Amino acid sequence: MPDFDSIIKMLVLGGGVMMILIATGFAYKGLRRRPAVEPDVADKLRELEERLGELEERLDFTERALTEVRARGQIPKR
Repeated sequence: MPDFDSIIKMLVLGGGVMMILIATGFAYKGLRRRPAVEPDVADKLRELEERLGELEERLDFTERALTEVRARGQIPKR
């Protein structure tokens, strides 16, 4: 016959496993309900990413040009 400590340990372990299973079930259920991204939203996101890339390129160019002009002494350093 199992002693009292073993019974308590099994109950705690079983309760922990049940809590993990319940939490996993809720998380899975929440993920299934999440709507898919609509095509027009995905297109808009791609367009914004492209524009952001173009802006990054322009900023890089401007920084290089400014550094070059400062190196020649045409613009005083701060």
